[in-house]
Amino acid sequence: MPESNEQKNLRILLVDDHALVRRGMKGQFILEPGFDVVGEATDGAQAVELAAQLLPDVILMDIDMPVMDGITATQQIKSDRSTIRILALSAFDNDTQVMGMLAAGADGYCLKTIEWEQLIAVIQLILQGGAYLDPKIAEKVSRMLRPVVVAHKASISESMQQPVLSNREREILKLIANGYSNQGIADQLYLSLGTVKSYVRMILNKLSVDDRVQAAAIAIREGLI
Repeated sequence: MPESNEQKNLRILLVDDHALVRRGMKGQFILEPGFDVVGEATDGAQAVELAAQLLPDVILMDIDMPVMDGITATQQIKSDRSTIRILALSAFDNDTQVMGMLAAGADGYCLKTIEWEQLIAVIQLILQGGAYLDPKIAEKVSRMLRPVVVAHKASISESMQQPVLSNREREILKLIANGYSNQGIADQLYLSLGTVKSYVRMILNKLSVDDRVQAAAIAIREGLI
């Protein structure tokens, strides 16, 4: 028998804690040829479960959700099945969320103000192996990285004895880049809040940066995590 040339519909998993948002997107996808919404999740924990069960091609992932946030969910899904493409779809361009999603392995970051036609184009792009950042997000990331990398290189040239991060410091830096607060890091690693604060100060000093966002930027840019 001749092989069928019929293309399979792209399988979409919607993750958002607002039912109206999910309903609106699902309604749009119903009208869009070539797409099937195979599941909906109301939080990150459900997203991890449904990703394993349904094996979608693309996940549209909200970030600020109860039970488990989108950053943690993205990290877990990508560690289990890196071929699933994840597009962050958020109402916010918060620095920590942006860096956290990128560090977790998201293939793109869009604001919810995006036009529908552009969203479809972005989904097609990331399915082909590309990456996408909303122009506002791209500008923000560029601003964060440029002065940090320059300062970081300058500090290295001043002293070739740049301190090396310990395994514990790298572990904490990774959590910082994934958007965890000091208390969240303490809970994850079973450390006291005071101990975590001391580690964070030491990490900032070693990297010659002023804040956590700059530290996360260096961690991603320089491959420290």
